[in-house]
Amino acid sequence: MFVLSNISCDAPRNNPLDPNNPNFAFASIEGTIQTFAVPRKAISEVLINWSGENKLVKTNASGYFKIENVFPYNGWLTIQKEGYAIDSVYIDWQDKKNYNIQSFLNEIPKLDSLVLFTTVLNQYPDIQTASLEVKAKVSDKDNDIDSVFLENTDLNVKLDLIYNATSKMYEKIFSQSDLKIDDIEEAIGLQFNIIVKDLFSKTHTIGSDKLNRAIKQEIILDYPLNGESVTSSPILKWRRFTPGFEFTYTAEVLTDDIPPAAVWQKDKISADSIAVTITATLPSRGYFWVLWCVDKFSNKSRSKPASFRVN
Repeated sequence: MFVLSNISCDAPRNNPLDPNNPNFAFASIEGTIQTFAVPRKAISEVLINWSGENKLVKTNASGYFKIENVFPYNGWLTIQKEGYAIDSVYIDWQDKKNYNIQSFLNEIPKLDSLVLFTTVLNQYPDIQTASLEVKAKVSDKDNDIDSVFLENTDLNVKLDLIYNATSKMYEKIFSQSDLKIDDIEEAIGLQFNIIVKDLFSKTHTIGSDKLNRAIKQEIILDYPLNGESVTSSPILKWRRFTPGFEFTYTAEVLTDDIPPAAVWQKDKISADSIAVTITATLPSRGYFWVLWCVDKFSNKSRSKPASFRVN
């Protein structure tokens, strides 16, 4: 029969694998990961990588993680989850046995919509000018966007977009000179990237698209022309236009002032049409009109202007 006596929990911690042993060789890293946006929310399934020993763990539903039994060698802790900017923390142990961190991940902005389209303007005598227009809708829960850019690596350009508070989009119209090209068709098929820079100077490529067409064929107007006198609700006529792709027309009437003022417009006129009647009653004065070809990608081309007069 064995008799045990004088058992004490204050026994010496001589076991080298006992975490309470002052000479215990291992350490631990723990912490919580939350959103940068307020109110703070825990982020689960965040991948935590301790570079010193390439140990990987994930956060739980409360955003908590713990890496145990690591050697206390200084190194980087990398924190990453899809949809968020990667964070990293340099750990300098300084004789600590436990390192506790708290990280707030910045969500990468999202590109909700992107429209890239070309505009070709025909002018007298036989001049075409072309431009690229960009409209990007970007959302950001962290509300820390500093600037948004349009980038094309093939053309070696990176161009600022301007935020339009009315449309809530980042927009701008770029000339061929802005794009460093002589002909807009040089940009067809090239990839344009939308890049966001945040307030911490981190940049993220959030989406891209390609230009697919520049409409360089010209619409020819037939009537009225050259200041002809017409009734107050005239018929506008043009030659049949067959560019080889789906499109609609937009007819526009403007005053002959400087600058001109738009007085009537009709969109989505069938591609089969060669005439349209102005549905407004125009006061006596001088006007001019133009006709647009608009394809399904919003690329458009404008005819040369034609003048007329209502007596």
